[in-house]
Amino acid sequence: MLNAVIGAPGSIRRNKAYFIMAVFLPVVFLFLVIRVIPIVSTLALSFTNYHMQRPVRRFVGLENFIRLFGDDIFHTSFLNSLQFVLIALPAEVILGLAIALMLNSQLRAEGYYQTLFFIPYILPMVPAAIIWQWIYAPGTFGLANFFLEKLGFQRVGWLIDSNIALNAIIVMHVWKNLGFFVVVFLVGLKDIPPDFRDAARVDGATTWQRIWRIELPIVRPVILFASVMASIWSLSAFTEVYIMTQGTDVSTGVEISVLVFQIYVEGFRYFRLGYSSAICFVLFIVSMLLVLIQFRLFRER
Repeated sequence: MLNAVIGAPGSIRRNKAYFIMAVFLPVVFLFLVIRVIPIVSTLALSFTNYHMQRPVRRFVGLENFIRLFGDDIFHTSFLNSLQFVLIALPAEVILGLAIALMLNSQLRAEGYYQTLFFIPYILPMVPAAIIWQWIYAPGTFGLANFFLEKLGFQRVGWLIDSNIALNAIIVMHVWKNLGFFVVVFLVGLKDIPPDFRDAARVDGATTWQRIWRIELPIVRPVILFASVMASIWSLSAFTEVYIMTQGTDVSTGVEISVLVFQIYVEGFRYFRLGYSSAICFVLFIVSMLLVLIQFRLFRER
């Protein structure tokens, strides 16, 4: 009689299984549609000569990947993307962590400074890029050159000189995303129990010793998360490069091209989707390798 009221154990297990399937199957389905299927489709296209203006596609094997090794534009884009990561990643992580440490040290009006740093992050990328395009404007019209002249320096062609244009865009990228990392690190630092800091003070530890030996090891997972996000955002930079270089003397050149920009050019300007897919897959592999290296460096010891 009791089993008839509450249900048999097998029936309960089946109900739990149905509930789990009802909850997770839509998530798995969306993950397959949004993530897995596009990756597999891109990989399949990378082995074809698919062109949007040609209705017939054929299998070409590794021809697209072999072509990449002899493509000077791809080499430049690849090196520029690496430069983007090597500058933006440490700048965002180190500056974000340093600012978070300062804000966490009982600073007055902490909420005001958090908002001040976070505003650029919530600003859409297109208007942010347009603002910085005006800041970098040539002559005395741009704010950067205006202050340089006031300080007695010569004007700089921030977005015209191909030797510094990419670095100028990286500065804008770091400014845009820095607030996100400040808030993330600040949340991690505030999650540290106050007893740890009090014990360090009792033991006579200096501020630097407390930060290096207590706070940084505890927020290691947060640093890993921030490092992964910074590397992915750097490798996928496109909008700022596209917006800030259109209409300048280097807009049609390749000196400041990055991988995502070349993917756009090959796929949607020249309609070579097979070759563009090969670049996409190379970018995917590079991103995965970089993430694996970071997990290796920041793993718990």
